[in-house]
Amino acid sequence: MKFKKFISFIIQKKFLIHYGIALSVIILILSFTFLSLRISTHHGQTLSVPDFSGMKINQSREIANAKNLRIEIIDSVYSGPGKRGTIIDQNPPPDIKVKENRKIFVTIKSVLPKIIKMPNFISTTLVQAKADIETYGLRIGKLSYEPSIFDNVVLKQKYKNADIKPGTEIPQGAGIELVLGKSQDLGNTVTPDIYGLTLEEAELEAADFMLNIGTVLYDKTVKTQDDSIAAKVIRQRPKPNIVYQPGEQIDIWLSLHSDTLNIK
Repeated sequence: MKFKKFISFIIQKKFLIHYGIALSVIILILSFTFLSLRISTHHGQTLSVPDFSGMKINQSREIANAKNLRIEIIDSVYSGPGKRGTIIDQNPPPDIKVKENRKIFVTIKSVLPKIIKMPNFISTTLVQAKADIETYGLRIGKLSYEPSIFDNVVLKQKYKNADIKPGTEIPQGAGIELVLGKSQDLGNTVTPDIYGLTLEEAELEAADFMLNIGTVLYDKTVKTQDDSIAAKVIRQRPKPNIVYQPGEQIDIWLSLHSDTLNIK
């Protein structure tokens, strides 16, 4: 009897109307859920990272915003290739696929050098001082020698031919001159082969052999500062493997056409 009443109830018009409304609501909710998932998936689709190199920060941010990306500066350098005030490196690199709203970390070439406090290289060896100079973003400058019982140990540190005390403010990228000890047992060195190196690389290589880079000449292919950074040694005097006194100089010629090496 109860079963018959139940069947009679569910086939009533009022029940069918309520059931239809409930079913419609469920269908609408499910449809909205699926649509939201599709929209969310669309917003999270991958896109190619643009190439921001050579752009100023404002320009790069306009392009990044249009693609729902974000630009964040993580470093600035004073030396190296590229125009000042522009982006010279980015991570992720161009054309990598990323999700929207991804941060793009960039390095810019600063207009002015960073000011740092002069480290203390005195009493360190040439090898250690050279490594530390690079770590601080400085350059190895002229090497000179004075009599001492300690071979290749830094006796004095100089900037622009004057002694400089630790803690003195100095621009990053500055050349630091080192006065090193030389005993009678130090002996001679030989000139390294620096063909095909940039000026900065040649300075570091010469320092490894206790020598300096002397006169630097560029050919007509070198017209801008960026060219001078990219140019490579096509000639050196004296030639490689010549016996030389520590502290002496190697003269070099540089060109953008490094295939024109002159080993005469």
